[in-house]
Amino acid sequence: MSRNGITQEQVFEAAANLSSNQQPVTVQAVREALGVGSFTTITQHLRKWREQTKPVTTVTAVPPEVEAATSRAVTSIWQVAEDLMRREIETIKQATQYQVHEYQHSFEEALQEIARLERQIQTQTQQIADLHEQTGTLRDALMQSKAHLLAQTSREKDLMNRLDEMKQDLTQARTTVEQKNENCALLRGELAALKADRAPRKGGHKNEENRPQ
Repeated sequence: MSRNGITQEQVFEAAANLSSNQQPVTVQAVREALGVGSFTTITQHLRKWREQTKPVTTVTAVPPEVEAATSRAVTSIWQVAEDLMRREIETIKQATQYQVHEYQHSFEEALQEIARLERQIQTQTQQIADLHEQTGTLRDALMQSKAHLLAQTSREKDLMNRLDEMKQDLTQARTTVEQKNENCALLRGELAALKADRAPRKGGHKNEENRPQ
Protein backbone atom coordinates (compact mmCIF):
# COMPACT_ATOMS: atom_id res chain seq x y z
CA MET A 1 0.00 0.00 0.00
CA SER A 2 1.43 3.45 -0.96
CA ARG A 3 2.44 5.76 1.90
CA ASN A 4 0.44 8.99 2.31
CA GLY A 5 -1.93 7.97 -0.48
CA ILE A 6 0.61 8.46 -3.33
CA THR A 7 -0.48 6.33 -6.26
CA GLN A 8 1.41 5.09 -9.25
CA GLU A 9 -0.68 7.24 -11.58
CA GLN A 10 0.28 10.38 -9.69
CA VAL A 11 3.98 9.55 -9.93
CA PHE A 12 3.66 8.73 -13.63
CA GLU A 13 1.86 12.02 -14.30
CA ALA A 14 4.44 14.09 -12.38
CA ALA A 15 7.31 12.35 -14.17
CA ALA A 16 5.67 12.89 -17.56
CA ASN A 17 5.22 16.60 -16.82
CA LEU A 18 8.87 16.96 -15.81
CA SER A 19 10.00 15.10 -18.90
CA SER A 20 7.82 17.22 -21.23
CA ASN A 21 9.25 20.39 -19.67
CA GLN A 22 12.77 19.18 -20.32
CA GLN A 23 13.42 18.84 -16.57
CA PRO A 24 15.34 16.00 -14.94
CA VAL A 25 13.04 13.28 -13.71
CA THR A 26 14.39 12.46 -10.25
CA VAL A 27 12.86 11.22 -7.00
CA GLN A 28 13.37 14.63 -5.39
CA ALA A 29 11.86 16.46 -8.37
CA VAL A 30 8.82 14.18 -8.39
CA ARG A 31 8.35 14.61 -4.62
CA GLU A 32 8.60 18.39 -4.94
CA ALA A 33 6.05 18.30 -7.76
CA LEU A 34 3.63 16.20 -5.70
CA GLY A 35 4.33 17.91 -2.39
CA VAL A 36 4.01 14.64 -0.44
CA GLY A 37 5.11 11.05 -0.59
CA SER A 38 7.97 8.95 0.70
CA PHE A 39 11.14 8.46 -1.30
CA THR A 40 10.75 4.68 -1.24
CA THR A 41 7.28 4.74 -2.81
CA ILE A 42 8.24 7.36 -5.39
CA THR A 43 11.39 5.41 -6.29
CA GLN A 44 9.38 2.21 -6.88
CA HIS A 45 6.80 3.94 -9.09
CA LEU A 46 9.43 5.97 -10.89
CA ARG A 47 11.39 2.81 -11.73
CA LYS A 48 8.29 1.36 -13.40
CA TRP A 49 7.71 4.63 -15.28
CA ARG A 50 11.26 4.56 -16.62
CA GLU A 51 10.83 0.96 -17.70
CA GLN A 52 7.63 1.82 -19.58
CA THR A 53 8.99 5.01 -21.18
CA LYS A 54 12.49 3.71 -21.94
CA PRO A 55 13.16 4.12 -25.71
CA VAL A 56 14.06 1.08 -27.72
CA THR A 57 17.73 1.42 -28.51
CA THR A 58 20.52 -0.87 -29.41
CA VAL A 59 21.98 -2.40 -26.34
CA THR A 60 25.56 -1.45 -25.97
CA ALA A 61 28.00 -2.63 -23.43
CA VAL A 62 28.34 -0.33 -20.48
CA PRO A 63 31.90 0.33 -19.42
CA PRO A 64 32.75 -1.09 -16.01
CA GLU A 65 33.72 2.36 -14.75
CA VAL A 66 30.29 3.76 -15.69
CA GLU A 67 28.51 0.76 -14.21
CA ALA A 68 30.49 1.11 -10.98
CA ALA A 69 29.78 4.85 -10.82
CA THR A 70 26.11 4.18 -11.48
CA SER A 71 26.03 1.55 -8.75
CA ARG A 72 27.70 3.94 -6.30
CA ALA A 73 25.22 6.68 -7.24
CA VAL A 74 22.24 4.34 -6.77
CA THR A 75 23.63 3.19 -3.42
CA SER A 76 24.13 6.79 -2.35
CA ILE A 77 20.60 7.68 -3.42
CA TRP A 78 19.23 4.73 -1.52
CA GLN A 79 21.14 5.74 1.60
CA VAL A 80 19.79 9.28 1.36
CA ALA A 81 16.30 7.92 0.80
CA GLU A 82 16.66 5.60 3.78
CA ASP A 83 17.88 8.49 5.98
CA LEU A 84 14.94 10.61 4.90
CA MET A 85 12.59 7.69 5.48
CA ARG A 86 14.02 7.13 8.99
CA ARG A 87 13.58 10.81 9.79
CA GLU A 88 10.03 10.72 8.54
CA ILE A 89 9.31 7.58 10.55
CA GLU A 90 10.84 9.19 13.66
CA THR A 91 8.75 12.32 13.14
CA ILE A 92 5.62 10.22 12.75
CA LYS A 93 6.56 8.18 15.83
CA GLN A 94 7.07 11.31 17.92
CA ALA A 95 3.80 12.79 16.72
CA THR A 96 2.06 9.50 17.47
CA GLN A 97 3.58 9.34 20.96
CA TYR A 98 2.47 12.92 21.60
CA GLN A 99 -1.06 12.12 20.44
CA VAL A 100 -1.08 8.97 22.59
CA HIS A 101 0.08 11.05 25.58
CA GLU A 102 -2.65 13.61 24.92
CA TYR A 103 -5.28 10.89 24.54
CA GLN A 104 -4.09 9.22 27.75
CA HIS A 105 -4.18 12.54 29.61
CA SER A 106 -7.69 13.23 28.30
CA PHE A 107 -8.75 9.70 29.24
CA GLU A 108 -7.43 10.13 32.81
CA GLU A 109 -9.24 13.47 33.11
CA ALA A 110 -12.42 11.81 31.86
CA LEU A 111 -12.05 9.03 34.44
CA GLN A 112 -11.55 11.59 37.21
CA GLU A 113 -14.62 13.52 36.05
CA ILE A 114 -16.66 10.30 35.97
CA ALA A 115 -15.51 9.44 39.50
CA ARG A 116 -16.41 12.95 40.68
CA LEU A 117 -19.86 12.72 39.09
CA GLU A 118 -20.41 9.29 40.63
CA ARG A 119 -19.52 10.67 44.08
CA GLN A 120 -21.81 13.63 43.49
CA ILE A 121 -24.67 11.33 42.41
CA GLN A 122 -24.09 9.16 45.48
CA THR A 123 -24.17 12.22 47.76
CA GLN A 124 -27.32 13.54 46.11
CA THR A 125 -28.94 10.11 46.37
CA GLN A 126 -28.18 10.02 50.09
CA GLN A 127 -29.53 13.55 50.48
CA ILE A 128 -32.73 12.56 48.66
CA ALA A 129 -33.09 9.53 50.95
CA ASP A 130 -32.58 11.74 54.01
CA LEU A 131 -35.15 14.20 52.72
CA HIS A 132 -37.63 11.37 52.16
CA GLU A 133 -37.04 10.18 55.71
CA GLN A 134 -37.43 13.71 57.10
CA THR A 135 -40.59 14.15 55.04
CA GLY A 136 -42.01 10.94 56.50
CA THR A 137 -41.11 12.05 60.03
CA LEU A 138 -42.71 15.45 59.47
CA ARG A 139 -45.79 13.81 57.96
CA ASP A 140 -46.14 11.58 61.02
CA ALA A 141 -45.65 14.57 63.33
CA LEU A 142 -48.24 16.50 61.37
CA MET A 143 -50.72 13.66 61.61
CA GLN A 144 -50.09 13.43 65.34
CA SER A 145 -50.54 17.18 65.67
CA LYS A 146 -53.81 16.99 63.74
CA ALA A 147 -55.02 14.15 65.96
CA HIS A 148 -53.95 16.06 69.08
CA LEU A 149 -55.68 19.19 67.77
CA LEU A 150 -58.86 17.23 67.08
CA ALA A 151 -58.67 15.75 70.56
CA GLN A 152 -58.14 19.20 72.08
CA THR A 153 -61.03 20.58 70.01
CA SER A 154 -63.28 17.74 71.14
CA ARG A 155 -62.19 18.23 74.75
CA GLU A 156 -62.77 21.96 74.49
CA LYS A 157 -66.23 21.29 73.07
CA ASP A 158 -66.96 18.91 75.94
CA LEU A 159 -65.77 21.50 78.46
CA MET A 160 -67.94 24.15 76.86
CA ASN A 161 -70.91 21.80 77.03
CA ARG A 162 -70.17 21.10 80.68
CA LEU A 163 -69.80 24.81 81.31
CA ASP A 164 -73.17 25.43 79.70
CA GLU A 165 -74.68 22.66 81.81
CA MET A 166 -73.09 24.13 84.95
CA LYS A 167 -74.45 27.57 84.02
CA GLN A 168 -77.90 26.05 83.65
CA ASP A 169 -77.52 24.22 86.99
CA LEU A 170 -76.32 27.44 88.61
CA THR A 171 -79.30 29.32 87.20
CA GLN A 172 -81.64 26.66 88.49
CA ALA A 173 -79.88 26.68 91.86
CA ARG A 174 -80.15 30.47 92.06
CA THR A 175 -83.84 30.24 91.23
CA THR A 176 -84.30 27.56 93.87
CA VAL A 177 -82.42 29.65 96.43
CA GLU A 178 -84.51 32.68 95.61
CA GLN A 179 -87.70 30.60 96.00
CA LYS A 180 -86.44 29.25 99.31
CA ASN A 181 -85.56 32.77 100.44
CA GLU A 182 -89.07 33.84 99.58
CA ASN A 183 -90.46 30.84 101.44
CA CYS A 184 -88.24 31.68 104.38
CA ALA A 185 -89.50 35.25 104.34
CA LEU A 186 -93.09 34.03 104.30
CA LEU A 187 -92.35 31.65 107.13
CA ARG A 188 -90.73 34.43 109.10
CA GLY A 189 -93.82 36.58 108.58
CA GLU A 190 -96.14 33.79 109.65
CA LEU A 191 -93.92 33.04 112.66
CA ALA A 192 -93.95 36.66 113.64
CA ALA A 193 -97.71 36.75 113.34
CA LEU A 194 -98.05 33.65 115.51
CA LYS A 195 -95.79 35.11 118.11
CA ALA A 196 -97.81 38.28 118.10
CA ASP A 197 -101.04 36.31 118.60
CA ARG A 198 -99.63 34.30 121.48
CA ALA A 199 -98.14 37.24 123.33
CA PRO A 200 -100.31 38.32 126.39
CA ARG A 201 -101.98 41.61 126.02
CA LYS A 202 -101.38 44.42 128.54
CA GLY A 203 -103.86 44.34 131.52
CA GLY A 204 -105.18 40.94 130.63
CA HIS A 205 -104.43 39.39 134.09
CA LYS A 206 -106.16 42.10 136.02
CA ASN A 207 -109.33 41.65 134.17
CA GLU A 208 -109.28 37.95 134.89
CA GLU A 209 -108.88 38.59 138.60
CA ASN A 210 -111.76 41.02 138.68
CA ARG A 211 -113.96 38.69 136.67
CA PRO A 212 -116.98 37.60 138.81
CA GLN A 213 -116.87 34.10 140.18
